[in-house]
Amino acid sequence: MYPDALTFSFLGVEIYAYGLCLMAGALLGLLVFYRLSQRRGLLNAAALAGLLALPLGLVLSRLLYSFGDPLFQPFISLQNILNLRTGGFAMYGALIGAALGAVLTARLLKVKAPGLLDLLAPALAAFLIPARLGEGFTVLGLSRPLTTPWIAGSFLALKEPYEAYLRTYLLEAFIALVLFIILLSALKRFRRPGNVFLLGCLLYGITQTLMESLRFDGHLRFSFVGLQQVLSAALFAIVLITLAARALRRPGGKALPLITLALLPLVIAGAIAVEFMIDRSPMGKLPAYGLYLLLLCIPTGLGMLLFRREEMP
Repeated sequence: MYPDALTFSFLGVEIYAYGLCLMAGALLGLLVFYRLSQRRGLLNAAALAGLLALPLGLVLSRLLYSFGDPLFQPFISLQNILNLRTGGFAMYGALIGAALGAVLTARLLKVKAPGLLDLLAPALAAFLIPARLGEGFTVLGLSRPLTTPWIAGSFLALKEPYEAYLRTYLLEAFIALVLFIILLSALKRFRRPGNVFLLGCLLYGITQTLMESLRFDGHLRFSFVGLQQVLSAALFAIVLITLAARALRRPGGKALPLITLALLPLVIAGAIAVEFMIDRSPMGKLPAYGLYLLLLCIPTGLGMLLFRREEMP
């Protein structure tokens, strides 16, 4: 499926560089997860959750790709789905698999799932850093042809003979690093179990909505809309609805949660309109993405205010 992916031979076996980066990401994520869990006395739970996360993440990422990517549909069969060397995985499937492993562990070992998910959140951000960098060894993680000269001439651009493309995967790796730092800090500050995980979901959903728009590599994409972009928008919307519903059940002012619920559909509608603008409008891509960024600041700000209210003594 991806003949341009970088490979090399080792002891007679063809090794994919992207696969090595995924392995490095998984090891880094597990190391962070175990270290954080050890400090909280949850090392046994983390060990089981990590053991479950690897196969669940692999299976779900493969299934989501196999049934969600239109390019794979002509080849879909049980044999091709099971043949992992045909290529194709979905990052959301891997992340959901890891979270599911933590939830199952919490039920099996009778520990609190929100606390375990809080420790998993920065570990998943750590996993994403090498995983995203690994896309540089594939044909994934690239934008539409660049029309802005100063970006096309920068280190962020992949230069071809006639076109230049934004290395979106570099931006995603940097965002993952920033999320990792933010979530580690939130572990020390947040008091309510589960809020660090929700914060990770909110920030990842918002940032990945933009990143999936920047990507134009055909991966899990229908026309100009990507499946994982839809999942990202749904993710941050679910978090905001959850936070707003909690705020409405507590005593105190109702203005903030009501404003959040009122603005959320408008933000989603605005994002859809900007996507049409990016794909079909003669307006330049840079102003359109500037507008997109400003639009996504709305759910980010509302989410931070809702978290602040929840965490106030």
